[in-house]
Amino acid sequence: MTDLTLSSGFIQTREHNAVLHVTLDRADKLNALTAAMYQDLTTAVQHLAERDDLNALLLTAKGRSYCAGNDIQDFLQADPASRDNGKLSPAMILIHAIMALDKPVIMAVQGNATGIGTTMLLHADLVIAADNARFHTAFINLGLVPEAGSSLILPALIGRQNANRLLLAGDSFTAEEAERMGLIAYRVGVEELESRAQALADKLAAKTPAAIAMTKQLTRLSDAAIKSQIEKESVMFAERMFSDDTRALFAGFLNKSGS
Repeated sequence: MTDLTLSSGFIQTREHNAVLHVTLDRADKLNALTAAMYQDLTTAVQHLAERDDLNALLLTAKGRSYCAGNDIQDFLQADPASRDNGKLSPAMILIHAIMALDKPVIMAVQGNATGIGTTMLLHADLVIAADNARFHTAFINLGLVPEAGSSLILPALIGRQNANRLLLAGDSFTAEEAERMGLIAYRVGVEELESRAQALADKLAAKTPAAIAMTKQLTRLSDAAIKSQIEKESVMFAERMFSDDTRALFAGFLNKSGS
C-alpha cells in the first residue's frame, strides 16, 4: 500500500470510520477543476481501491458552491494533441476510476454544480444535496457537447425531455426538481449537509463490503456501454473544444468573469 500523496494543493483528504473523505478546496474559484485537481482526485480514488480498511468515498466541497465545472483557463491552454483521436482527458480518467471502484461513493452538493460538477454525480451511488443546490451542465452555452457518459445516463435516469432541458436548452434544476426527477437521493437543509453526508457515508462503510460491491454491479448501467459513450463524447468534445467559435466563447466567459 502506498501513501496518498497529492500535488495540486486544492484537494484535501481525511479518514474517519472507514471512510475516505475527499474535499474540493478551491472555494475562491468556486471549486473549478484543473488538470492537476483531476489527477489528485483520481489518485485518491485509486488509493481507496487499494485500502482494505477503507470502505467508502465521501466527496464534498468547501465554500458556497460544490463545483463550477472545468477551469475554463485550462481549456484554453490545452494542447490539441492531448485529445487526438478522442484520447481521454484527466476528467474522464477520473470518471473511469470512479466507475471501477467497487466501494460506495457518496457526493454532497451545496450551491452550484456546473458541468462536470453535475455529470460526476451520475457516477455516485448516492447524492445528498442542500436545499440551495442548483444543477447546470452548461456545455451547450459554451459550444460544447456532453461528457462523462451524461448523454446516455441522463435520458435513462430522468427521461429524455428532462435530459434535454439540461443538455440542449441549458436549463438549471433546483434541488427540489433534482430530487423529484431522481438526480439526487436526499435533500437536506444547508446547515445539515455536512453532518448528514458524513452519517450516510459512515452507514454505508459499516455494511458488508462484498455485498456492497455485488449490489453496485447489479444496479448500474453497463460499464461497457457507458465507456463506449464516453469515447464518442470525447471525440466530439475535443472537436468542439478546439474550434474557433468555442474558443471565442471561452475567452468571452473569462472576460466577463474577470478571470
